[in-house]
This record gives sequence, C-alpha cells and structure tokens, in this order.
Amino acid sequence: MIITRYFAYLCLVLMLVACSRPSTEDKAAESKSNANVLSVVLGSELKDMDAAMKAAAQQAGIEVKISYAGTLEMVDKVNSGEAIDAILPANGAYPSLALQTKPLAKEKLFYSRIAIGVKQAKAQALGWDKHAPTWEQIARVAKAGQFRYGMTNPITSNTGMSTLFAVASAVAHKTEDLTVAEVNQGVLKDFLSGHKLTAGSSGWLVDAYLKEQQQLDGLINYESVLLRLNQNPALIDKLTLIYPEDGVITADYPLMLLKEAQRERFNQWVAVLKGRDFQQKYLVKAFIRPSHPDVSADPALVNDTVAELSFPNQLSVIDAVLQSYQNQLRRPTTAIYVLDVSGSMDGQRMMDMKEAMNRLTQHKSQTTSERLLAFHERETVILLPFSGEVYPSQRFDFSSKESVAKQSLSIQQVVANLETRGGTAIYSALDKAYELALSEAKLHPNNLITIVLLTDGENNEGMSLLDWFNKRDRATPQANITIRTFPIVFGEANPDEMQQVAVATGGKVFEGRQDNLAKVFREIRGYQ
Repeated sequence: MIITRYFAYLCLVLMLVACSRPSTEDKAAESKSNANVLSVVLGSELKDMDAAMKAAAQQAGIEVKISYAGTLEMVDKVNSGEAIDAILPANGAYPSLALQTKPLAKEKLFYSRIAIGVKQAKAQALGWDKHAPTWEQIARVAKAGQFRYGMTNPITSNTGMSTLFAVASAVAHKTEDLTVAEVNQGVLKDFLSGHKLTAGSSGWLVDAYLKEQQQLDGLINYESVLLRLNQNPALIDKLTLIYPEDGVITADYPLMLLKEAQRERFNQWVAVLKGRDFQQKYLVKAFIRPSHPDVSADPALVNDTVAELSFPNQLSVIDAVLQSYQNQLRRPTTAIYVLDVSGSMDGQRMMDMKEAMNRLTQHKSQTTSERLLAFHERETVILLPFSGEVYPSQRFDFSSKESVAKQSLSIQQVVANLETRGGTAIYSALDKAYELALSEAKLHPNNLITIVLLTDGENNEGMSLLDWFNKRDRATPQANITIRTFPIVFGEANPDEMQQVAVATGGKVFEGRQDNLAKVFREIRGYQ
C-alpha cells in the first residue's frame, strides 16, 4: 500500500515537472519567435524617431526590438556577444573598424551634418556670419574666452566625438589617414577651453542649453537638432548655423546587418526607411537630409558645398585622441558619490552598488567604453556614504597618471568595507554633498563638479526635501555656481522627489530599477 501511494506520488511529481519544463517543440517555437524579431541598437540621439522607426517596421511587415546606445557602447555590446541583429550608429566609421565581425550589409539611410549654432549677435561680433571660421580660429577665440559653448561628451556621443576628430583632422590638414603624431594637442586644448556645458546625449544637451543659454554663446550639435531648437519659443537668441571653412564630419546613419539569418527582414525594413513616403513624412520636417533622390531637404538646410572630414581610419588614433581628451584636454572634474548604505540596501542591492563603483576603476577593461569611462587623470572622486546619519567623506585625487592605479585600488578597498545599517537621511546627505561641492568650487573654480545620488528608499530621518530646498535657496552667494545632481531611482526610492532634485539642480534622473546599475553609473559618466 505504501509502495503504491509512493508510486502514485512519484508519477504526479513527474507529470508536474514535465508540464512545467518546456518541450523540445516549445523551445524551438520560442527560438523561432525570437528569430522573427529584428533586434536593433540605434544611436541614442535617435530616440525622438522611435515611433517613426517602429511604424516603418510595421509597414514592412516585421517586428523590431529597439534599444539605444552611444557608438562605443554599441560596438562593445556586439563584440561581447549580445543578441543583436543590426545596428544604426550615427557614423559608420568607428564600428567598421572596431567590430570583430564585420557587417554583412550597410545601407545609409539619411544624413545630418555637425554644425556650430552661434547666437546671432555673437556671430556678427566675431564676423562669422560673413565668413565661416576655420576650426583653429574657433579654438583661438575659445581660448580667449570669447566663445563659450555646449557640446556632448566625445566618449559617449557621436556629436562630441565627431567634433573632436574634425578639429584634429582640419588642423592637421588631413581628410583621412590621420596619425597620432599629427594630432595637435595644443589646438585641441584651446578649443576645449570653451566647452562649458557637457552632456551624455544630444537631446539632453538642448534642454540644458535652454536653461543656461544666457551664460553661453552657442551649441555644437547636429544641424537638424539646432534648427529644431530655433523653433523652440523658450530660445531667447536664435542660433546662426556655422559650418567651419575647413570642413565638418557628417552623420551618415548606416544601418548595418550583423546576422545573415535576418537579411530578408533587414532588406524589408530598409526598403521602407529609404522609401520616398517615409523620408518625406518623417525626415524633412525634422530637418534631416534624406537619402532618397526624389525627396528634397528642408530649405533651411545649407546646400552649399561643405568640405567633408572623416574619422581616423586607425583604431590606435581614435583611442589615443579619446584617452587624451579624458586625461589631458578636458576640464578637470570633481565627482561626489552620495551612497545609501541603509538597512534596506542589504544583500543584492549592496552587491550591485559595490560592483557599479568598482567598474569605474577598471582602467584595463577589455571593453573600450568601460576603459574610457573609468575615473581619469585630473579628477577628484569623493565618496559620501549615509544611512540614518551622514558618514565622513573620503577624497581620492587622481592628480597624475601615476596616481590612477593607487587611487583606484583605494576606492575598491573603501567600497568593499561599506556595511549596511540604520535608516535613510537622503537630504541631510545631499546637504553635506553640496557643502563639499561648494568648497571644491572655491578651491578649483575651473572644475566641472557633479553629484551622483543613489538611494533605494524614502527619506525617514534628518532634513526633509523642503528643508533642503529652503536651505539651498538661502545660499544666494553661490547662485552662479552650477552643481548638477544626478539621482538614481533604485529600489523603493521616490521617483517624484528624485525628479524634483534633478530639475532644481539642472541634473537628470536615471532609472536603476530595471537597468543594470553598473551600466547606469557608466551612463552618468557622460555628464561628468
């Protein structure tokens, strides 16, 4: 009787296991279902066209799964083996060099030149409205403090990267085959001395420019972005588009096929994207240059012949210039990390936070983007942990090339020793971070100072959000100092409060609940 009952029970268990385990046919069906979806990574500046790109896919009778990344990160994703069928970078030069497996097909969909948007009065004062300057002339004016501009970070965004290489190529009088020896570091540094507003993406750069337009003379971005900005009623001074005399780099948006099995779907989507109807409907009104011969660009786009510069055709040159940008050419920086170590962070959350911080110290990483986004020379990093109380800050100065490895190791050791305890005093910690930031601003007035706030819960001790706002408003003597806070919504953190902090400080909220936290920390590096 016992054996019979046991046998019946065993049969039941086996039936349940069989029902819960996917059959071979189920796995095959799931694999086939995934194969029916074209997985594509687009340049982050194309987020505004998300609906249009999906509408084109629907018209083509296919389904697309779209994600976004900067050019370097996009290549790293493919090289690391992520399931990606196609990519659409702003410019195909770097991916063509850096992809370990070369694209099977490449279709240029549309175009947008890099341009310099200069306030009309400033363009007239400099004479740039009558005759376009060279990049070297722009560098001299920037060094003299007469041209202060916004531009995206060259490490994370194509517009900044294209501009950096345009200056390097133009000054060397090379449209191609640029070598490391021909890169004029002095001119690049002069040019970057005018770079006062940075961002990880072209879209956010525009929003930040609108808030700070009275302190800036212009903006470097895609011509399409600048012309749309000119239509914004919040813009006080219209921008004159300047195309430097010695040339620019054009974003040619090549859709690159990576998987042979997806060629048919790739071709179907391309046929719609390059079709007259799509390009007339979606590109012209967005000031993007169409590739279809029967579709005319908006008349506001300059159709004069502009010299075309190109990316370097050697990875070693690209890496050398970007490394120089991080370590020698850009503004010195101070990054303050306000880290929640309250009781609710115990377990996986603390492990994720420690991993995210440690990844920023990996200077010998195999991925280019991770290596370039690590803490760099001429950077100060301050760690400020908090729970129900605010703990003493710890400062790490990456003052030279020799100090990078030592300070990175010190950060790893401090992070490893962080322990969880107590409640959550978010705004007391943020208040302390601003005290530290203002002290840094007095000591190093040229530094770009930012605050990263990571918390997984709601404030339950210390200052309230209102207390913090009131104290910050009373700090009028420091009103001319911009210190952006980049809150990360993590765990049960209050999204509305984090958004208020970001808006009040000119920062940006980052989502850490779905995205990998290490990825979020790296994304923020584009704004630091």
